[in-house]
Amino acid sequence: MTDPDPLLADLNEPQREAVEYGDGPLLIVAGAGSGKTRVITRRIAHLIRRGVHPGEILAITFTNKAAGEMRERVSALVGEGRVTLATFHGFCARVLRIDGEHVGLSRSYTIYDSNDQLTLIKEACSVHGIDSQSFRPRGLLSAISRLKNDGVDPDEAEVGAMSNYDRVVARVYRSYVDALTEANACDFDDLLLKVTQLFRTCPEVLQRYKTRYKHVLVDEYQDTNTIQYEIARAVADGHGNMCATGDPDQSIYRWRGARVENILAFERDFPGAKVVRLEQNYRSTQHILSAASGVIGRNAGRLLGELWSELGDGELPVVMFHEDEEAEADAVVRQVQAWREAGLRLADIAIFYRTNALSRGLERALRLHNIAYDIVGAVEFYERKEVKDLLAYLKVLANPADALAFLRVVNIPTRGIGRTSIDKLRAWALPQNIGPRDAARRASEVTSLTARPRKSLTAFSKLLDELQAFAADNPPSDVLRKILELTHYEDYLKDFGGVEASERLENVAELSGALLAYERSNSEATLTGFLEETALVAGLDNWETSNDHLTLMTLHSAKGLEFPAVCIVGMEEGLLPHQRSLDTEDDIQEERRLCYVGMTRAQRHLVMSHAARRVLHGQWMPSPPSRFLAEIPSEHVEHQDRTSGHSSLNPGYGRSGGTNWRRPQQQAAQAGDAVEETVYVPEADDYLDVQLPRRGQAVRHAHFGRGVVSAVSGSGGSARITVRFDRFGEKQLMAEYARLEPA
Repeated sequence: MTDPDPLLADLNEPQREAVEYGDGPLLIVAGAGSGKTRVITRRIAHLIRRGVHPGEILAITFTNKAAGEMRERVSALVGEGRVTLATFHGFCARVLRIDGEHVGLSRSYTIYDSNDQLTLIKEACSVHGIDSQSFRPRGLLSAISRLKNDGVDPDEAEVGAMSNYDRVVARVYRSYVDALTEANACDFDDLLLKVTQLFRTCPEVLQRYKTRYKHVLVDEYQDTNTIQYEIARAVADGHGNMCATGDPDQSIYRWRGARVENILAFERDFPGAKVVRLEQNYRSTQHILSAASGVIGRNAGRLLGELWSELGDGELPVVMFHEDEEAEADAVVRQVQAWREAGLRLADIAIFYRTNALSRGLERALRLHNIAYDIVGAVEFYERKEVKDLLAYLKVLANPADALAFLRVVNIPTRGIGRTSIDKLRAWALPQNIGPRDAARRASEVTSLTARPRKSLTAFSKLLDELQAFAADNPPSDVLRKILELTHYEDYLKDFGGVEASERLENVAELSGALLAYERSNSEATLTGFLEETALVAGLDNWETSNDHLTLMTLHSAKGLEFPAVCIVGMEEGLLPHQRSLDTEDDIQEERRLCYVGMTRAQRHLVMSHAARRVLHGQWMPSPPSRFLAEIPSEHVEHQDRTSGHSSLNPGYGRSGGTNWRRPQQQAAQAGDAVEETVYVPEADDYLDVQLPRRGQAVRHAHFGRGVVSAVSGSGGSARITVRFDRFGEKQLMAEYARLEPA
């Protein structure tokens, strides 16, 4: 009997089929935890074994970490070779070093970072006389990046401009590109765009790469954008040996240009393609997989059936229902402690959330219980720019002698007080032994300053005096609200553009919630007391030196990872799915995929959590449970009511089946035995029994606030209600989930 082939011995049948497939297009639809990386690396090794030269293989993925892991595995299988394993950006940078002169780049070109980019954008605005207050440079840069990712050049941007803003973007775009060309530089988007231009305009160059690379393998194919898709297809077009690996159920980057349609159309783009589906999961127990499948099964455009596992049924996933966000954070900490008592390390546990703002309450609770943690993909809450800015305002009001706080906010938002002016002010103040706050009051005496900074410093000093007078007679939360009102700080954050602006604004709302929480727990709440509390909490970062830390991260950051135990918090309408994603079915489907990704990170333990109310913009707001919780089959989930049992806090899932509820904290009066109590959960018909508002009716939404109904179409729970909200503009909501109340 011959020894089993080490490349194939530990593979299941579909994995082996994918590894051994010969020439021609191949689509590997790899479900979560199905051994995708193993299959890709074994396929590369198999190609080399059957005679393909390592230098004829191009494997592309999305992160340097993934590329490095593949490189190590391939080397372990076949030794060091010349296989090209790179990210899309790394591959394109290499191409441009060799052939960039065809698109205006010499081999010594430089790659500009975001600060360099902003400098060029500001210079372009200056050349065109564009007011940077009306058209923020960061917003313009975001718009230009989107155009590049869609493959739109400056000429096409000018032709397609439909609004004044579009026309401004197009003008700045052209100047920006010209400036990059002058500097022999490109940005990260250009690395992709210029290679596309190179392949389009220089067929002889493209042919060289087609001839060199006989096999192209693209990982995470569902995450490719328009440009990446075109580059990969162009190289593989000559021979058709394209191996795409991915899963449309895990496509969660639409907001940055990813097109799930690319993987869904693979068989159309490559006629006769072989499709292999990897549906055996090696990560999670069956109850977790079945719960996740119940959610993702509601999406259209899927290529996989339900994932299955040989790891046994395992524990039922748990949905915990809490009265508010503070109770949620405390319960999560207790769950972490229970997992540790059961033998898990902190490093085995992860907490996921949809937005970074939700980490604030979790961080506080974890620190109070001395549980070490790391935040992946984000800075800690009190270290975030917008939070530090607003804390600096509070500090300079609580302590006018705090020079660092004053200097941080003196020109935020921009007031025309630059570094040179500050240096002159401080030079004048130093011999008089006064701080910058007092010096600003006397800016008119500083002869070295020109008229504009003198006027701006005087105005800023009066602003602080007004805020300080207000702070003397009002609670801290009202002081923050006044700061936001008088400084227009939220307008300043909006100009960051896109997702970044939204997350920064959410962090501001979270800080407001922290102030309210402080006031609730302190009968004599003061600014000084709040600042002391935050300083003590934020100062405990380094108490634990072990690497055994709990992990906090967003759901987007969690993709590609796995943990024995996972807790997903904030599973509520407006958070997951996010309020920005309630307008279209495509957005809802992407949010559902994000939920699915989070659930399938869990190996043995999965807890999902939501609260009945949260503080939003300084007010308690009801927080309906996420529709995704209602999509989990009742036989694959256990619901735990962690509230005090008030009927007004009933979550009302509807479609979840709803009989599997219990309150674990309740004890029987006799013999100390635990009592299980069935809590009423409305049936689907109750959940769908909505009262449709009339056109012109004033309504209020839990997250969007007050608005007026402008249109209603359809009937029952599937009706579409269009509401023009005072703060968020026009939104289209499904009646089933809108939960609108008369205003």
